[in-house]
Amino acid sequence: MDRLTELRKFFRQDPENLLLAIDLVDALLGAGEVTEAEALIASWPAAWLTRPECLFRVGRSAIARADYAAAVPPLRSMVEGGVDEPAVHHDLAYALLGLGDVDGAEQVLAPLVPQSIVIPSIGLLHARVLHYRRRYDDAALILEAIVSERPDDAQAWGVLAMIEMDREDADAAGFAAGRALSLSPNQPDALATLGTLSLARFDSEGSYASFSRLLESQPHNGRALAGAGEALLLRGDSQGARPLLEKASHAMPGHLGTWHALAWSALLEGDVTAARASFDAALAADRNFGESHGGVALIHALRGEFDDARQGVRVALRLDPAGRNARYAQSLIWRAEGREREATAMVDGILAEVGIDAAGRPADVFARLQARITGTGEH
Repeated sequence: MDRLTELRKFFRQDPENLLLAIDLVDALLGAGEVTEAEALIASWPAAWLTRPECLFRVGRSAIARADYAAAVPPLRSMVEGGVDEPAVHHDLAYALLGLGDVDGAEQVLAPLVPQSIVIPSIGLLHARVLHYRRRYDDAALILEAIVSERPDDAQAWGVLAMIEMDREDADAAGFAAGRALSLSPNQPDALATLGTLSLARFDSEGSYASFSRLLESQPHNGRALAGAGEALLLRGDSQGARPLLEKASHAMPGHLGTWHALAWSALLEGDVTAARASFDAALAADRNFGESHGGVALIHALRGEFDDARQGVRVALRLDPAGRNARYAQSLIWRAEGREREATAMVDGILAEVGIDAAGRPADVFARLQARITGTGEH
């Protein structure tokens, strides 16, 4: 009988034993049985949930399902209550990082960084912070040292995979992700890496498979929600993509690419008002990103507001001369001016860039979208 089965049996016989309940939650989380761990925590008496050792498990189970907003309050209350254990500071920093609060995570983690050598989890989290800071080479050095000393550390291999991907070394990223998944078949960072690499190859099926597998254990994971949504968009399923991208945008409100993907899922459903709202949200997060200005220009072009569209295209292309949204908008402006050949060539080129074969498709795909919107009214 394995230890987890034994603990389940013992707890059924003695459900008021707090230490046994904690051991069982730890074993469940270690085995990836997050749903069962959460159900067990939900059954605990209210008096237990005031105890630091129980609050720690509440936070840790929330982290396991990537619900970082739920993880922060119990962990922060422990720190503010004087609990000075490295594991508590680690988990609070991890949750803050998951929410995109890099400064807050760094502040919580800073006193522990000197312990990176003796506590590998601290070194691993420090590497994650450096990753967010885009200090990829520094992060990789830490992780390479960890996997050299601990070659069976699946999490370190998974984070290394993500960093290698961001260093644009797809082969190294794929190797590290493979090592991670050979050690832990559902390692989240490795699955996210494989899903993203598949997207880059325009492999919608492979990408969706990786991201949906990750969502089984982490349904609130913003990166996985966005990746699964983008994979469905690539497949042509805008209706299925949209709810995933809506959840992703709430989980990662500062991630511009998710707002753009959500805008496109709305556009492909003919909902120009929602698309404009998504592009506006992206602009609110960063006024200097050309694709967001290009998206607004495209909305103007779709509505037939060509003077505003031309102005938006100029701003967008000044910020990003290769911006696709601005070029989509320009194609519609050219159509309005009777320059059909240039417009068709522009759209076909953009479709090829994003892995869509324009052959056999209507040459006026975006003009048809414009006709749908202006002919049937905004949703």
